Amino acid sequence: MKIGILGLPASGKTTIFNSLTRGKADIGGFGATRSANVGVAHVPDERVDVLTKMFKSKKTIYAEVTYVDLPGSASGELFEGEAMAQLQQVDAILHVARAFEDGSVPHLEGSVDYKRDIEKVAFDIMFADIALLERRIERITGSLKTMKVAERDDAEKNIETLKRLQSDLENGIAIRDRDLEASEIKAISDTFLLSSLPLLIALNIGEDDVANTAALEEEIGELLSGRSTGGAAICGALEAELVGMSEEEEAEMRAGLDAGEPGLSRMIKLSYQVLGLNSFLTVGEDETRAWTINIGALAPKAAGVIHSDIERGFIRAETVGYDDFIECGTMAEARNRGVFRQEGREYVVQDGDIVNFLFSV
Repeated sequence: MKIGILGLPASGKTTIFNSLTRGKADIGGFGATRSANVGVAHVPDERVDVLTKMFKSKKTIYAEVTYVDLPGSASGELFEGEAMAQLQQVDAILHVARAFEDGSVPHLEGSVDYKRDIEKVAFDIMFADIALLERRIERITGSLKTMKVAERDDAEKNIETLKRLQSDLENGIAIRDRDLEASEIKAISDTFLLSSLPLLIALNIGEDDVANTAALEEEIGELLSGRSTGGAAICGALEAELVGMSEEEEAEMRAGLDAGEPGLSRMIKLSYQVLGLNSFLTVGEDETRAWTINIGALAPKAAGVIHSDIERGFIRAETVGYDDFIECGTMAEARNRGVFRQEGREYVVQDGDIVNFLFSV
């Protein structure tokens, strides 16, 4: 999973990036031209830790999320140059909206209003898509005269479809909120549209608002009524400071400050929820590992996450649920109790399934 982080100047998006990736990217540029920061976060998963100990695995491999802190601009333009190129490679957008007050760091608009900023960025995403579709329409229109009759008919239908999508965007309907028809999928198949990406909000709050996290997240939820959207309130400055400590020091400080669950854990849970993802597990003496799949993935598709040869030569999946296995204690006991199962091609892999795939190529 790859998530692109964007935000208006002085929103603290690089601070949020550092808190999620334990990174040390320079902060304070406020939109100065630079390249994207890229960092990887391990997905916290207690099940992986428990299974590693039970199987005495030599390696522990967590699922990973790659975060890309997109380059900004002093003007607040979000979708230009390298930022747009990077966005074409991500699975979701994480918009960092500023909710903290800091007189030494003025807001671009002169005041802090996170609802205004969330609405502005949502509008900018729609506007960017409208412009992309307009350019697509212009290209098709410009080539109509050189087309054969059959090609021209198809092209004109595509133009009508693209204009309909444009109209919906102008009325505030994101691509992610639509059930696209076959003709619409065809019309935009070679056009990258920002509003098709899931949208996450990280509300960057001040330390004084940590106690109000739940109430603020309720407010975000009311703003984000569309599909594939979600938000969390995170104190970026505090989180970045805490993740720089040892695990023991961090736990002690969190308890003392009543800072709650780490921002990384909360943001990853939100990401999995909004993107419709879960994890299955593989175990053994060599390694215990978590693998990320789409909710509803069939066994062969899950096997393909490990290696395309396993999907191609899939025979069956041997599987047991994590909770069932922990209750049994061993694979032998899981077999005795009938919770260790043989599943075929139509099996939907569940979150926490411990799976061994049998295949032949």
